[in-house]
Amino acid sequence: MSVLAEFAGVGLGLAYLLLAIRQQRAAWIAGAAASLIFVFLFREAGLTMQALLQLFYIAVAVHGFYHWGAAGDPEAPRPHRAPLTHHALWIVACVLLAAFTTLLQTGSSDIRTWLDGLSSWGGVLATLLVARKVLESWLYWIVIDLLTTALYLLASLYATAALYAVYTILAYIGYREWRKHHTNPSSPGSATSANG
Repeated sequence: MSVLAEFAGVGLGLAYLLLAIRQQRAAWIAGAAASLIFVFLFREAGLTMQALLQLFYIAVAVHGFYHWGAAGDPEAPRPHRAPLTHHALWIVACVLLAAFTTLLQTGSSDIRTWLDGLSSWGGVLATLLVARKVLESWLYWIVIDLLTTALYLLASLYATAALYAVYTILAYIGYREWRKHHTNPSSPGSATSANG
């Protein structure tokens, strides 16, 4: 796939994240378009789990688009916290699934395959949490984006690695912004409700 396709995916990926931080429903359209490009890009790069993950992202984009509702809808969800017990279970599940995926693909502990599995399963979890407006989803993304940056550097996908380095910073900003809406639901731009 061409470098232009990679840059198009990067641009749409950035648009997705910036719109998601602002809780704009259009984020899911940009995200689905970016994921469609990355399906082909990652398949060509031999990153099987990353390519499959993009298909999952497209499905979650449809869910997120409908779940978030229209701007100004008083029934639209507001960022909320999940119980710590849920986080503990989710993290253990991601690590176990990543280990299982790594063993299935290589039969060893190859670092690139391990990063591919861990960032993929973590991405599945974090994307579902964003779609449900769970505040801590951004904390997951900080860790996942750091791992994914390393993976893409190892795969020589430098523009995509740069995107994920920027994603790490934006994930922190996303957490900070959503936390404002969680703690102060009447703040400007927070047309959301308490349940996600």
